Amino acid sequence: MTRAARRLPPVPVWLALLLMVAAVVAAALILMRVAEPLYGLVFGSGAPLPEGAVEIERVTPERGAAYRVFRTAQTGREVAAFYEEAGGACVYAGAVPGEGAASTGRERSVARCSGKQDSAARGSGWEVYIAEGYSAQEGPTIFRLYEY
Repeated sequence: MTRAARRLPPVPVWLALLLMVAAVVAAALILMRVAEPLYGLVFGSGAPLPEGAVEIERVTPERGAAYRVFRTAQTGREVAAFYEEAGGACVYAGAVPGEGAASTGRERSVARCSGKQDSAARGSGWEVYIAEGYSAQEGPTIFRLYEY
């Protein structure tokens, strides 16, 4: 065989362009899957957390919003006051803030707070559902935090 017979035919320009576009699309798909977790690592959460709050559950449902569940030794009113100081607006369940509601020994909703926190990288909103009356091992206050 001669040297000329061993040469491969040239790749058409359209095929080379098609392969480059496919590579860019594949890279974009991979980046979309990796960008959000990396962003969270670099910039952290946009929602404020009261001191001493311990994450006990992280839920990412197939449908609906993801949320995290925290417990704290603070009272439900203290947690709500923290979120109000962080710029949120709270809607209290039952009694007016500052009034002592009678304890029934059962879990009860205290407040729902929502707010927005702007950072240099992005603005983020949050919503917190606060409940108290849990056992000392469970809380006694538990709150569910949604970030969007």
